[in-house]
Amino acid sequence: MTQSLANNFLRISLGEFRSATKVFARKRIKLGPALLAFEGGFLSIESGEATAVMHAEGEWHGRAIFSAEILRALATVQPPGDPIPVAYANGHLLIGTMTIPCQWNVVSEAFLHNVSNPGLLDLLALERTVARAELRGAGLGTKMRSAREKAERRIRNAAAQLAELEILPADIWELVEARIALRMRRGQ
Repeated sequence: MTQSLANNFLRISLGEFRSATKVFARKRIKLGPALLAFEGGFLSIESGEATAVMHAEGEWHGRAIFSAEILRALATVQPPGDPIPVAYANGHLLIGTMTIPCQWNVVSEAFLHNVSNPGLLDLLALERTVARAELRGAGLGTKMRSAREKAERRIRNAAAQLAELEILPADIWELVEARIALRMRRGQ
């Protein structure tokens, strides 16, 4: 199903964006795939060990996952304009004037109800698809945070073991992301 630009369009003040995203510009911070979500008037961007939350106005019906390197660039050099537009359409996220390829996941309440005893992969998939309020209600927020930390540790360990083969953590994350996408398709 293609999501249209009109259904996924937000506006954020430049000052709010600048203040919230400066956490991603820190030099020693470890970033992972960036997850952008909107609910209750707040846009959140999570990556690795950092989260930014900012007020936003508009309509949004999913979650976008995109490159941490692009997130770091956006935090270093803010997009022009005030307010900053954020939109999604056809596999691309627009932030200011930058068009970013992304993975899009429609928020699915059904997915949460179909997972009775979530494993590591289930928890990683839930993090990308279910509204934060529902996760708090189901008591899975702490489990999801632990699952993300466990996955990051395992990926770092695997990358260390495979370093001689020139396999990077980003390569392993791609494989994990593919498995998460497959789990989400099966769960919905």
